[in-house]
Amino acid sequence: MELYEHVGRFTVKFCDADFKDDLKISTLLALLEEVACASAEELGFGYAFVKPKGYAFMVTNIACEIYHLPVIGEKITLKTWPTPPSHVIFGREYQMLSESNEVLVNASSRWCLIDRKTEKLLQSKVLDNQDYSTYNQTKVLQNVRWKIPAFSKEEGELRFSITIANSEYDHNFHVNNTRYADYALNCFSVAELSKKKLEKFSISYVKQCKEGETLSFYRKQTGGGEYCTQGFNERGELVVQANLLFSETLGGEV
Repeated sequence: MELYEHVGRFTVKFCDADFKDDLKISTLLALLEEVACASAEELGFGYAFVKPKGYAFMVTNIACEIYHLPVIGEKITLKTWPTPPSHVIFGREYQMLSESNEVLVNASSRWCLIDRKTEKLLQSKVLDNQDYSTYNQTKVLQNVRWKIPAFSKEEGELRFSITIANSEYDHNFHVNNTRYADYALNCFSVAELSKKKLEKFSISYVKQCKEGETLSFYRKQTGGGEYCTQGFNERGELVVQANLLFSETLGGEV
């Protein structure tokens, strides 16, 4: 039997790209979210299923390996499939392909299902319309380090602060996961990023953020081209962590 996968096709638009004409990382995450939601609908546990029950899926972690970012005008294919869940963790895999079927990006994510009223985690068995034995168990990334080591504010360098406003919100009434990719990369200047190629990144979503909260983002270089960024709210609580691995590029004119 052919293993399940959902396939989406997209063209990189001008508004999708960064100053290097590459697909923005936040747009990459938005496209992953788009195909994930379409796949969930296709399999019968999407937004139309969970919303009337007062449930919501939340991304807790994402990890990506980037081989080549598509540029403006490039046509891409995105494949995704869920993997069998554990007690409360729902896994999902992704592959981004070029027109010539070259793998551009591999990504893995972890999700949880929550009761929106109580904000408690729900067990995977509440999705009573799924046969997990039929799920595709293929993993595109092996031995993912989901836990990102934390550092104190004193160990890092304050890069910027932002007060959350309505434009950061999604339909779950909190900051959408894609926005945190922008926050992590905003810890670097244009001059720095013009000389770097992002090869890998992972994001751990620790705590939900709401309108009016102020987040402060710190950066720490952890060795070679590897950096960690962390966001704290005004109460000093850790909200989000990101780990980014860069390689140096030639040139880098701004």
